[in-house]
Amino acid sequence: MFIVRTQGQDIPCEIRGKIKHQTEAATPVAVGDNVVISLSPDGTGMIEEIGRRRSMFFRPSKGSESKKQIIAANIDQLAIVAAIRKPDLKPGLIDRFLIAARIGNLEPVIIINKIDLGGDPFPEEMRIAYFRLGIPIFLISALTGKGMDSLENILKDKKTIFAGHSGVGKSTILNHLMPGLNLRVCEVSDYSNRGVHTTSLVELFELPRGGFVVDSPGLKVLGLWEVAREQLDQYYPEFIELAGQCRFVGCSHTHEPGCAVKKAVDEGLIPAFRYRSYQTIYDSL
Repeated sequence: MFIVRTQGQDIPCEIRGKIKHQTEAATPVAVGDNVVISLSPDGTGMIEEIGRRRSMFFRPSKGSESKKQIIAANIDQLAIVAAIRKPDLKPGLIDRFLIAARIGNLEPVIIINKIDLGGDPFPEEMRIAYFRLGIPIFLISALTGKGMDSLENILKDKKTIFAGHSGVGKSTILNHLMPGLNLRVCEVSDYSNRGVHTTSLVELFELPRGGFVVDSPGLKVLGLWEVAREQLDQYYPEFIELAGQCRFVGCSHTHEPGCAVKKAVDEGLIPAFRYRSYQTIYDSL
């Protein structure tokens, strides 16, 4: 069952069977889709057609890697939510989300939550690296409200999907943005330092100041759809500038001698954490 909003009304709808067979995705309809429906006398509807998608956030479908799971469509921004700790900051996962944003035609935004826990909220090396890539970074505490005003400004009048590791505080952020929403939240285990899934559905909410946000379930890993090893360096802008200087054409930047990218890492021109995430993702593809 899907809920379709039209002319200010929320209408429960089923999906026409033919649509399921016309899509390569495991999810024929996604949050954010523009659809055509037919109405029944009882007030329910039937989804007859899905409009063209200008952007998507998706990943390989669980149990069927040959199909993609579309989590949200027609979204402007991907808000990558991380925490300084509880759970620990995972730059490799942030970099995977950045690749997914580019594939899906989304503008990325990085949100570092839980700065109320103290310590260095975001290592300087990472802050500089992402700043050079032109990615906005927001250091916030959804618990105390610090930094939330700046975040609200970039969300205004846009459609944004919040995604990140389980336990980073996505639901707490949304509860702060929309008083009265009361999404369920859960403490991170001190024993495992891991978050617990508190969101099981993908839902779109309207912001009081304008715009929409999509809440998505927390992810432990993020598979990348149709990214080949040979193409991975194209998702690292700082690598692209140097690739032409490598000794070998088609250099993988992993083991070859005369690699300009590895040399730049050794000289501190490319942050080591970015290169490590590249290696890890390369090995996983």
